[in-house]
Amino acid sequence: MLAVAEQVFSARGIQATTMDEIAELVGVTKPLIYDYFGSKEGLLAATIERARGQLLAALIDSWVAQPAAAPRDRVRGVVHAFFAFIDEHDEAFALLRTEGALIGEASASVERIRQQTAKAFAEGLRTLPAFGSLEPRRVTVMAEILIGGCERLAVWRSTHPGTTAEEATDLVVTTIWDGLATVAEA
Repeated sequence: MLAVAEQVFSARGIQATTMDEIAELVGVTKPLIYDYFGSKEGLLAATIERARGQLLAALIDSWVAQPAAAPRDRVRGVVHAFFAFIDEHDEAFALLRTEGALIGEASASVERIRQQTAKAFAEGLRTLPAFGSLEPRRVTVMAEILIGGCERLAVWRSTHPGTTAEEATDLVVTTIWDGLATVAEA
């Protein structure tokens, strides 16, 4: 149900999507969808929450995949996991780009994605020797900056096709890593 809802919401837009359309594509009745999700907003929020969980799993998998890699390479791996996820789940990301149209629980779900992604970045940074001794608040702020840069570049890429996940990763790591490394050495 959630995969179909994701496709329909992103293809038609949140306002134009109807529960009838989703029910028909899933092969269930509209009342069944209402029983599960309560409303179209509830279905949208569940769709966004599904994407949140998938993104978090991809980021965590990337942090643990190369425990012996150099810090810059580990950060690069996580940034690349972010952009690869966006590319592989462009329909879910399309929902997030329409944030201005989101209200209530759906809007709160988008903010939870940001918070959880930044937390995953911060926890990963703390595992790196140079960052482990820094004040936790400082590492959290660095993670917020890192994920903010990733998110804004992902939005830019959606309207400027042609920049690959690899190129986007290089841009973020080159732009942000030098600053992070300087702070970690101070």
